[in-house]
Amino acid sequence: MKLTLTREFITDALSQSVLDPKVRALYDMCFMCRHHLSDEIVADKLRLIRRLYSDTPIWPGKAFSAEATAHNLTQSPVDHWFGALSTAEELDSGLLLELHKRLMSVFADLSEEEARSLASKYLHFHFPELFYVYDTRIATAISLLIEGDCGFLALAEFDPAYGRFHACCRKLTKIMLPQVGRRLSPRELDRVLRAWLDNAGFGFELPMPASMANSRLETLYS
Repeated sequence: MKLTLTREFITDALSQSVLDPKVRALYDMCFMCRHHLSDEIVADKLRLIRRLYSDTPIWPGKAFSAEATAHNLTQSPVDHWFGALSTAEELDSGLLLELHKRLMSVFADLSEEEARSLASKYLHFHFPELFYVYDTRIATAISLLIEGDCGFLALAEFDPAYGRFHACCRKLTKIMLPQVGRRLSPRELDRVLRAWLDNAGFGFELPMPASMANSRLETLYS
């Protein structure tokens, strides 16, 4: 049976997902302690992010020091970057992607894939309405649903993988707009895509390239 992203499926996926208390605690911590004045507080944020996403392929078996990464953050201009984002007169995708790439550079001691994922998660919990959470499982869902670059223009100041992912998430929420009558938030889209993968029978092992997908947007909404 062909799986489709119908209004009923989206509504059911959202209704089945209750916000985990640990997730709510992390949102609250990042809201109340946005500034990077203490290595200990920043390390607590990083530990909780790692704990929440310990079942994704990025973390297992990888060396990671919350203390060292927290110190890198407190020594970086991250508060200046966050302040510039908070006071910007206009929030375009370029500004968001530039901040993501800058944060990746702070995580340069991690692998590129780890840095990409951690930067997206760290930014999401500080700016939950602006940044989509990237991990290989959600990237798989995007590649199965959408081909191409979704209008993303690759520039040196952006990470190309996250740039395309971000653009395709925005495109998908726009396409889903008639189904739910509003744009889904990054957290809601994440929940719907995880439910879609679960129902489609895709696991965590490896991303499936778009060329292997048998479902495309032109058939999903027929």
